[in-house]
Formats: sequence, C-alpha cells, structure tokens
Amino acid sequence: MSKNGTTWYVVADGGKARILTLGDNGMHTLQQFDNSGHGDTDEDPSGGTSQLKAPKSDPHAQAKSHFAKLVAARLNEAVRTGKVDEIVLAASAHVLHDIREELDKAATAKLTKSLSKDLTNTPDHDLASHFA
Repeated sequence: MSKNGTTWYVVADGGKARILTLGDNGMHTLQQFDNSGHGDTDEDPSGGTSQLKAPKSDPHAQAKSHFAKLVAARLNEAVRTGKVDEIVLAASAHVLHDIREELDKAATAKLTKSLSKDLTNTPDHDLASHFA
C-alpha cells in the first residue's frame, strides 16, 4: 500500500517529465527523466518506434508519443505496486492526451486532476500555485 494518501504531481512535455510530491515546504521532485534516457526512467528495451503511426509520420511526433507511453507506463506501475493513491497531471494538450490514452483503468481511476499546461520548465517552488 502507499504511504498516507500519496499524491504524485506529474509535469511532462514531449521530451521530459518530473514526478513531484507536495510537502510542508512546498513541491519536491521525486523523479525526473527525459526521452534520451537521462534520469531514472525505464527505457523500452527494444529501442524501436511505435508501429501505431503511419510510416510517413513525423519522427519528432513519434518520439513524443513514445515518451508519453513511457510516462504512462511509469504511472501504471506506480499504481499497480501501491506507490501512489492520486495522480495530478499537467502537460500540453497533445502530450496530456497521449499520456491519458496509455493509462490503464486503475491508473485512470487515480487521476484526480488534469491540467492542459506545460509546466516542465517551472521551478518546484512555483508549481504549487498551478495545482491549487
């Protein structure tokens, strides 16, 4: 089970993401990762691109979609293992849609708020007001 109603605040764009918690001293980053493999993220061992898009699609768009799947997989695993009770997600509209599409039923049930806003470059200490 998770600890005392743990809420993860996730800010993401097409290439980087942070998972934060809210404590007595404001927001604090638990994890950060990007689509180049930097940070602590679980990479797709195949290293391949998604076959869901037509071959003529933009490689940059495919990379963003693949990264959204990685973020969703991280959230799905956290819910499955009981690390989180609630998820609040902030991302640009396109990325938000892609992440939500990949969340499983259990993770979707834990998603309590979604913000269509890219906050990835916002410092931790400025984030709390966006989620209020």
